[in-house]
Amino acid sequence: MRDAPNIHLDAQGLKIGIVTSCYHEEITSKLREGAISAFTDAGGDPDDIYEVTAPGAFEIIPLVDALARKDLDGVVALGCIIRGETTHDEHLARSISKMLAHIAFDHEMGIGFGVLTCLSTEQAMDRSGGIKGNKGEEAMNAVIATARALEVIEEDLPDLPSEEDDSDEEYEEVIEYEYVDEDPDEEEHEEDAEGEYEYEEEDA
Repeated sequence: MRDAPNIHLDAQGLKIGIVTSCYHEEITSKLREGAISAFTDAGGDPDDIYEVTAPGAFEIIPLVDALARKDLDGVVALGCIIRGETTHDEHLARSISKMLAHIAFDHEMGIGFGVLTCLSTEQAMDRSGGIKGNKGEEAMNAVIATARALEVIEEDLPDLPSEEDDSDEEYEEVIEYEYVDEDPDEEEHEEDAEGEYEYEEEDA
């Protein structure tokens, strides 16, 4: 396992959501424990964690998206996919990773990817508190660090008005309206039969 960069983690005041799949619960429960421990170790209040249980790994997607729309600073997704006799695991893993990335992009929020994709139960156990560490803990730490980084960006680089907004304001300022009297001869022309104008021919 490669060492992660040394980042100071401060979870004080943060509100984090956790979505845990109950499929392979013997593994995902350990991921959940690791995530909660990482949050409290970083100074977070356990009462600031909002937990949701998903029936399976695929169902993590809408639940994470729902939490991302709430007053939270990040969401951790925890699940376990183990290869079987078919390619079902590949489709699951691909869909989940793609959609979680999409949610993170759409909501400008840290989404912790704590969904294991393993070849065997032994591999999953190694990564949920075993010799390979705890991916739930790593996912939570990533969300905490991302939440703090987004705060710094917001403080240092406030949003600027869009060009569209500026052009609209400028357009409204330069437009002037002027009242113009109607053509005084217009009434006389309208009185001509069948809307045709009558002209006097000039002498040759």
